[in-house]
Amino acid sequence: MELLQNLKRGYKAGNIVQRLLYWNVAVAIIFIIFKAFYEPVYLFLVDNISLNSNFEIFIYKPWTLITYSFLHADFIHLLFNLLMLYFVGMLFETFFSKFQLLAVYIFGGIFAGMTYLIASNFLTINSQVVGASGAIMALLFAVTTYRPNMNVRLALIGNVKVWYIAAFFVFLDIVQIPMSNTGGHITHLGGALFGFIYIQCLNKGFDMGKFFVWLNDLFSPNKKKYTNFKNVYTNNKNEQASSQSKKNQKDVVQIQIDVILDKISKSGYESLSKEEKEFLFKQR
Repeated sequence: MELLQNLKRGYKAGNIVQRLLYWNVAVAIIFIIFKAFYEPVYLFLVDNISLNSNFEIFIYKPWTLITYSFLHADFIHLLFNLLMLYFVGMLFETFFSKFQLLAVYIFGGIFAGMTYLIASNFLTINSQVVGASGAIMALLFAVTTYRPNMNVRLALIGNVKVWYIAAFFVFLDIVQIPMSNTGGHITHLGGALFGFIYIQCLNKGFDMGKFFVWLNDLFSPNKKKYTNFKNVYTNNKNEQASSQSKKNQKDVVQIQIDVILDKISKSGYESLSKEEKEFLFKQR
């Protein structure tokens, strides 16, 4: 029971990346239990959660466009995606909000799944696809499109520009399409394309993350309620002084943020001190 309480506290205290990790692990544990003790139920769930390339089957299971990205083929598949999600998710959160991350992850997974379905009709693919790789590729390419020359520190290698990493994964997927797991590699490329599209939309003022902001406001128990308080008249000079003071504070904060982002771009996220990471986290 103490373990469950610790997990519960960890989930509540965690950021959106850590919560997505919890969800992926929880789904994996549930499926391991069913596979070990109730295999017919396990097979039924796999069939109704994974994304089938056959459009005639998919049309009766449209929810699988979302659910497939939370199911993994085996332990190695799960472990690799958890590591990548943590790595890429933390990079993404350096620049964007949790709602934007959720938008890229969920919509990126859906877009990657749709890419898989469309390609299956042209390449006569007859299979099922599972895994968060497409959603993770969307996050990676969103960061790459936004800050292509940002340095990332990799173990045993050192600093590497993030676009080198993104290009390496795309190269691997393209090369392996004719070899094996064709549907999986196409899904990855679909996710990568969505990450690029998301940043282009964001640059033009269209933020898909606002959908999750709206959902949060709709279901949040702590959302603000409108009141009928009357206007209170205040001294205009005091208001102007207060407004100018707040503006100056915002300018100072923005300068600090710019300095930290410049440091990340030159030396990578790991080069930040604990205080700098905490400061950046509080600004989200």
